[in-house]
Amino acid sequence: MSENMENFSGFMVPRADFKGEQFDTLIQQKGYRVLWQQGMLCSCYIADSGQPDYNCSTCKGKGYIYFGDSETRALVTSINGRKEQEHIGLQDLGSAYLTPLSSDNVGFRDRFVFLDFTMKYSEIVTHTGSVDSLRYPVIELIAMRKLDDEIRRGVDLNLSEDGKSLEWINSNLEIGDKYSVLYTTRPVYIAINPIHELRGSYTMLKGGGLERFVKLPNQYQIKREDFIENERVY
Repeated sequence: MSENMENFSGFMVPRADFKGEQFDTLIQQKGYRVLWQQGMLCSCYIADSGQPDYNCSTCKGKGYIYFGDSETRALVTSINGRKEQEHIGLQDLGSAYLTPLSSDNVGFRDRFVFLDFTMKYSEIVTHTGSVDSLRYPVIELIAMRKLDDEIRRGVDLNLSEDGKSLEWINSNLEIGDKYSVLYTTRPVYIAINPIHELRGSYTMLKGGGLERFVKLPNQYQIKREDFIENERVY
């Protein structure tokens, strides 16, 4: 912040100007490391229903595709406005507020992978053959079961080198059978509501003169990707 004096209607009044670079400095110092991916609508959308094709092989029925992976930093605050540096705010069913750098042109439905955190995730996998794909890359594979039957790593299957799929060694499953998998992965959040999208300020240099416009960082509400899909929010 800088304070200048401005003559207004014959009176000298205090003037407080925002400095955008100070916002960015705070984000660089206190923000989390994130992998930022830009989101755009998938062309599988069906005009009559306004819904994506849930069998789309590109977006997997999400309605959005993601591209342009970029590692950056972002400040995260809990949904009640308190800055959380120990936990990504899971209040309000996995929601939080995210403020990116002013140079990052974040938009609605952009995707953020938090690189310094892990979370447990459980999914139902449909057996398709010798290799079954997983929703997220696995950090630690915890358990696999088909009803009461345990599926054993190293005996029944192995995790692929990139952690994105299960490679079967000995399978007694039929194509189309379902089984459950529990593992840890990186938390993934989606920008769903622009809280402060038109965010800027006119500021004056210390020496006076013409004002200049400074773009300040946007702020978005973010929500865990799997929670959004459970609610079918598009």
